[in-house]
Amino acid sequence: MTPALLSDSTVAFIQREVAIDVASCSSDLRPSACRGFACRVSPDRQRLTIFVRRGEAGQLLQDVLGQDVIAVVFCLPATETAIQIKGRQVSLSAASTSDIACVEAYRNAFVDGIVRLGHRREFGLSSMAFEAGQLVALSFTPELVFEQTPGPMAGNRLGGNQP
Repeated sequence: MTPALLSDSTVAFIQREVAIDVASCSSDLRPSACRGFACRVSPDRQRLTIFVRRGEAGQLLQDVLGQDVIAVVFCLPATETAIQIKGRQVSLSAASTSDIACVEAYRNAFVDGIVRLGHRREFGLSSMAFEAGQLVALSFTPELVFEQTPGPMAGNRLGGNQP
C-alpha cells in the first residue's frame, strides 16, 4: 500500500469548519464547481469523500466521472488559510445515514465558526441547508496537496508529494 499522502495536520484541517469548494473540468477544459458540505477521510488516508448536493452539482458530477479528475479547496474563513487537494479514481455513491450525520456535524461547526466572525446564524444555516435525499458522496484518491493560503507560499506542494 502507498504511504498516506495526507499528514496529521492536513487531515485535522480539512475536517474543521472550513469552506469547501469542489471543481473539475469537461473534456474541452470548461470548469465546473460547487460547494462541498463535509469531508470524510478514510482510516488509511487513501480516500477522501466530499458530500455535495446533486441538484447544484450536475455538471461537476458529469465532469468528475467523465474525466476522473477532481480538485477540492478547503478554506478556513477566520484566517483564509487554505489547502487544495487534487485527485483521481473518483466514484459516486448515495449518502448514507452516517454520512448525513457527518454533514450535520460539519454544518453545525461551520455555522458556529462564521457566527464567531459576525455573520448571522440564519445566514449560515441557509447557505448550508440540504435535504438528506439531495446529498451524494464523491470519493477519490488524493494525489497532490497544495498550500493555497494567499501569500508567497501559495501553490507550493505539501506533504509526501514533493518532486
